Amino acid sequence: MSPESNYSQNLKVKTIDILSGKLIVVLNELDAKELGVLPLERVELTNPRNKKSVNAVLDITDTMIGENEIGIFKDVHKILSTKDGSIVQVRPSGKPRSIEFIKKKMDGYKLNQDQLKQIVNDIASNKLSEIEATAFIAAVYMKGFDLEETVFMTKALIENGKTLEIPNATVVDKHSIGGTNGRATMIIVPIIAAAGLAIPKTSSRSITSASGTADAMEVLANVSLSLNKIRQVVEKTGGCIAWGGAVELAPADDKIIKIEYPLSLDPEGQVIASVMAKKASVGAKFVVIDLPVGPFVKVHSRDSAEVMALKFIEVGKKLGIKVEVVITNGSEPSGRAFGPNLEAKYALEILEGKFFDNLGQKSVELAGALLELTGHVSKGKGFEKALNILESGEALAKMKEIIRAQGGKIVSSDQIGKAKFKKLFVSRHSGEISSINVGLLNKVARIAGAPSHKKAGLMLNVEQGSKISKNKVLFEIHAENKRKLDAAYDFAMRNQIVSLKRIILEKFS
Repeated sequence: MSPESNYSQNLKVKTIDILSGKLIVVLNELDAKELGVLPLERVELTNPRNKKSVNAVLDITDTMIGENEIGIFKDVHKILSTKDGSIVQVRPSGKPRSIEFIKKKMDGYKLNQDQLKQIVNDIASNKLSEIEATAFIAAVYMKGFDLEETVFMTKALIENGKTLEIPNATVVDKHSIGGTNGRATMIIVPIIAAAGLAIPKTSSRSITSASGTADAMEVLANVSLSLNKIRQVVEKTGGCIAWGGAVELAPADDKIIKIEYPLSLDPEGQVIASVMAKKASVGAKFVVIDLPVGPFVKVHSRDSAEVMALKFIEVGKKLGIKVEVVITNGSEPSGRAFGPNLEAKYALEILEGKFFDNLGQKSVELAGALLELTGHVSKGKGFEKALNILESGEALAKMKEIIRAQGGKIVSSDQIGKAKFKKLFVSRHSGEISSINVGLLNKVARIAGAPSHKKAGLMLNVEQGSKISKNKVLFEIHAENKRKLDAAYDFAMRNQIVSLKRIILEKFS
C-alpha cells in the first residue's frame, strides 16, 4: 500500500515508559504491513477524543507490541493526552514536500518565502525526520542564506510560534551570541526594568557552556513560566528572566538548535534568524545584540563580527525592530564565575555592590546602550544612567521584586549554597598571564558537573595581565562528587588553560 494513501487503522494505545526526546511509536509488523509503512518512516496519530494529532517516527516489532496495538513513547503520550487502552487513529504521513526544497538548498539554490515556511512548518510538526532536518541545517551551513532568505526564515519562525503582547509598554530586549561566561542578563534586566522599560527576557539553558542564563536564574527562581505568567510578571515588575524552552515562541527553532548542537553547527543566517525571531515574538521594538569577539568564543574576528552586525540591523529593519549591535571583548572571561550557582551568586554580588569588575562594566554599558537606543536618555548619557541605577540599589531592589514574582525565595548572594568538594589548581611557573582560555574553563566546569549539578563549576582567581609566582592559585574547581572533581582536575592538568607571556615566539634552525 502506498505511503501517500489515506488508509488508516484504529489501534489500541500501549504507553512505553521511555522519554527519548523524540517522537517515536512502535507497531506490530502485521499492522505495519497493513498500513504499508517501513521502519523510520512517519505515521500520523490522531486522538479522536480531543482531536490532537502528531507525526511520529516508526519502529517495528513482532513481539513487543501485539496486533491491533500501537506502542507510544511518553513524548507522544504527552502531546496526545492518551491513556493506556484508548484508541488512536493511525495513518501513513507520506513524504513531505519540503524534502524537495532541502535538496534544492543542498544544490546551492536560493529558497523563497513559501519554501522556507514549508520547511519550518514540517520541522515543527515533526513531518521531517531528524536526518532530513539535519540535511537542511547542513545545507544552510555549507551554502549559506543571503539577506532575503534570512528575513524569510525569521518570519517563518515567528509565524510558526506564539507571540507575547504587553500593552502600553516600551518593550526592549538584548541578546548575546555567547561562548563566554558571566550572566550579564541578570544585571541588565533589573537595571532596564528599574528605568521604567519592559524587558521580557527569554533565555536559553546551556548548550556548550558551564551555565546558560536560564540555568543560573533557576538557582534563584522558577524559570519555566507560561506565556501568560511572563506577561503577568512583566506587567507587575517591568522584567522577567524565563527559560525560552518552556514557551513555544519559536518551536521549530528550538528543534533546529538541538540538531545543530552535536556538530556545533552555527550557520550565520540561521543564528540571525533564530535570535531575531525570538525578539520579535516577545514584541520587542528595540534590541541590543552583544557580539563577543575572541579566539575562544563563537565569533573569532572583528571583520566577521562587523559583517554579522550589519545583517542583524538589516533584518531588524524588515521586522520593524531598531537594532544596535555592540562588539565586545570576548578574549577574556566576563567575571570569574563558571557554573549556575557560582554565576548567580556573582551576578547578585555585583547588584549588591560588593564589587564592580569587567562583568559589571559590560552589563552597565549594554544597559546604557539600550536606554540610549529607545531615546529614554540622550546619546552619551546611557552608561551614567545605568550606573546610577546600579549604584543606588534600585537594580537590586528590582531584581528581588522579579525573583519573588517568579516564585523565588533566594534574594541574597549569601543564601546560595556551595558544592561539597573543592580543589585548587595552582601555577607551575612564575610569569605574566598572556591569555586565559574561556572555552577550556567552561569544559573544566562541565566535567565537574555543571550545569546539571547547579553547585558545580569553577572560580577564577587571576586575570589577564596579572603577574604571578609559582604555586599561585589560578582557579578553584567545585563539584558535588569526588569522581567528577578529580576528572575535572585531570583535564585541567592536561591542557594549557592559562598561558604565560613568552619573549621567544618560535625557533628556526
